[in-house]
Amino acid sequence: MNRVWILLFLVMASCGSAENLNSSRTANQEEFDQLMDVFGNDYIYYKDKGRLLRCIKKTYRPHVDTISQPYYKVLFYEQLLNELYDTHIILNTNTPDSYRLKAPVYVKLRNGKFYISDVFSTEFQYDLPENVLGAELVWYNELPFDEVIDGFYTQCQDKSKPGIREWVANKLLMGQYNEARFLGLKLRNGEEFNLDLDKIGLKERPGLLEATRKTNIGVIKINNSLGNDSLPYRFNLALDELMDTDALIVDLRNTPDGGNTGVAEPIMGRFVKQKSAYQKCENKDETYLRYVEPVGDTYTKPVYVLVGRWTGSMGEGMAIGFEGMNRATVIGTEMNRLAGSMNPFQLKNSSFSARISTEKLYHLNGELREHYVPKQYVRQTTTAKDEALAFAFKRIAEDLK
Repeated sequence: MNRVWILLFLVMASCGSAENLNSSRTANQEEFDQLMDVFGNDYIYYKDKGRLLRCIKKTYRPHVDTISQPYYKVLFYEQLLNELYDTHIILNTNTPDSYRLKAPVYVKLRNGKFYISDVFSTEFQYDLPENVLGAELVWYNELPFDEVIDGFYTQCQDKSKPGIREWVANKLLMGQYNEARFLGLKLRNGEEFNLDLDKIGLKERPGLLEATRKTNIGVIKINNSLGNDSLPYRFNLALDELMDTDALIVDLRNTPDGGNTGVAEPIMGRFVKQKSAYQKCENKDETYLRYVEPVGDTYTKPVYVLVGRWTGSMGEGMAIGFEGMNRATVIGTEMNRLAGSMNPFQLKNSSFSARISTEKLYHLNGELREHYVPKQYVRQTTTAKDEALAFAFKRIAEDLK
């Protein structure tokens, strides 16, 4: 099954008349209504996306009783959630027809065309044969890319809006698990280049982190482990060996899966001498601050945090937290821009749940976390070297003069 099947499913279902919401409800209708109630009562971005949710409720509810198998129900709810153009809102399950949650490249929309702006090159097993940064994405799986975007089936969102169109473009690059991802690129020199995203192997990093020392500068790289309860212990061991360094780099560029506060806060606690606020939270009932408590021996030397498009969720929270506490200089690009703090809600008649944002998260300066851009911005221009890390070492040398 593929997107064409989903399109036919929705078009056929839409031919039926809307059902009376007050009539006797089926199990599927009850479950759908439960999810819509959760969005209406708990979704912190309802004010921003209420129009979309009203359209979803009106347009999708007549379809629910055409769902005959759990497999198709997963696809149905995934399709529904895509309308919100928010990669943070997901189900806790998937199928071979589901979309992945990340891609090794990121594209930006400029003057109606899409260009590769970021590449996850620090995690590639091998260097790409061509520098694809700045390349125009012309076709996807042998179809014009604009045509594929227009064919990404939604009924409520407006794909002519730049922000939505860019989200859809990057969703397509994540790709369905059971489909290939062949890109046709026009490089900056005008040459054509074909890129198979599924042939890009990522490095296997068995450890939760990697700690190194260079010219008495410590570097601790987190290996996508901010959800692992053992990470604070491993981080403490690594930091204890680097306490005599002149400065420390904390690399959060490989944290796409995010994590949780129970892991992140003890790590940040190694860098403060007193209880410190690091993030502002807002739910429907209150606005409050999150704090970190001092943990162990305090590292007092300058700290530099590296971030990028694959810094996700709790990694984003740590970055703005370090900066908000005035304990680090953040270096890099836009992050993953995952909006809000998430809570799971079990669907009433299914074995899976949906994850929905129930709190907005802010930098202490009042800026939404998903809008944050580092002041020390390092635009990626090549895949041949680590420009952000080189910038950090240069900046440290200047600061330590």
